[in-house]
Amino acid sequence: MTGGRNVWVPVTLALAACGASAVRRLLVVTVRGTSMTPTHHHGDRLLVRRTRTVRRGQVVVALRPRSPAVWREDRHSPLIVKRVAAVPGDPVPPGSVPRLAEGHEGRVPPGRVVLLGDNTAASVDSRQLGFFPLDDVLGVVTRSLPRPAGAHRG
Repeated sequence: MTGGRNVWVPVTLALAACGASAVRRLLVVTVRGTSMTPTHHHGDRLLVRRTRTVRRGQVVVALRPRSPAVWREDRHSPLIVKRVAAVPGDPVPPGSVPRLAEGHEGRVPPGRVVLLGDNTAASVDSRQLGFFPLDDVLGVVTRSLPRPAGAHRG
């Protein structure tokens, strides 16, 4: 019967390797603020796949720029959740980055993206901050996760 026990060692090691790989590729982020309503609400938990390959329309998590006191949302979070409005080479969306659009023939420069919140009235995004470095994008939101027991959508 000892042969059966040896089968579990490689299976256990394979499962551990898969789990370690998933931890490096996935991230769970909690939404702070109202800039992404109605799509995502304050307190929603999101599963994020780590990548810097993004497409227009995807919701991403990025590092918050070290910018002035234009932030109305949770000032302690180093991350922001926004929608990709344009990728490198795309035309700059009208009104999103007005002062920068002229300097790049109206196109998003290489290595930059335009990020906008779904709730424009409550979002600090490319309209105020300009282009975001693509290197600051941590990943793409793949799905919402259930809220912890007792937590209500606000």
